[in-house]
Amino acid sequence: MNRGGLIVNEIGLEPLMDLLLRRLIAPLAAHLYFAEPFAASLDHHHSFVVAYRHRGDECGGDRGLDMHHDASEATLNVCLGREGFTGGGLRFCGRFGGEAHRRNVAVADHAVGRATLHLGRQRHGADDLTSGERLNLIVWARSSAFRAAAAYGYIAPDGYPKEPEQARPDLECLSLANDDDYHEQRARQAPSGEG
Repeated sequence: MNRGGLIVNEIGLEPLMDLLLRRLIAPLAAHLYFAEPFAASLDHHHSFVVAYRHRGDECGGDRGLDMHHDASEATLNVCLGREGFTGGGLRFCGRFGGEAHRRNVAVADHAVGRATLHLGRQRHGADDLTSGERLNLIVWARSSAFRAAAAYGYIAPDGYPKEPEQARPDLECLSLANDDDYHEQRARQAPSGEG
């Protein structure tokens, strides 16, 4: 969870986010994720802005964000600014519930005005900023039909059933907040003389 942020639906921007969902996010998600059960039914959202600061602890913000998956079917992440920050890439690992959910997949570099759309169950985190500060608009796009079907047991919720891991997780994909075996995995992978 982020320490510096603002829920934009609460400050009068919900109609704008509704439009963004209808005109951009839902059509893109339907095209990119056509095989997903929610692909054509994204109908509501939770939207917020988060702030990252190189001196996060001193300024009441975060330098980065631990690995996690979102409470959404699809997520739009838009870098709003500020110019001049360094670091803070958006690191992607496998999909929650998959055998490779803690394996490194890619890092997307943030740039002002650049957006990334990904599945909510795609494990990801924000690497620490090395200088400056950055603001991001996050839109968690959700499907009422998908969530109702999962709640009543008609389909499996995202990430279930969980597949057993086939390989040792990548250190970059471990999560202190979300992995019960975090310390065990770090110790297992520490070079001799550490840990």
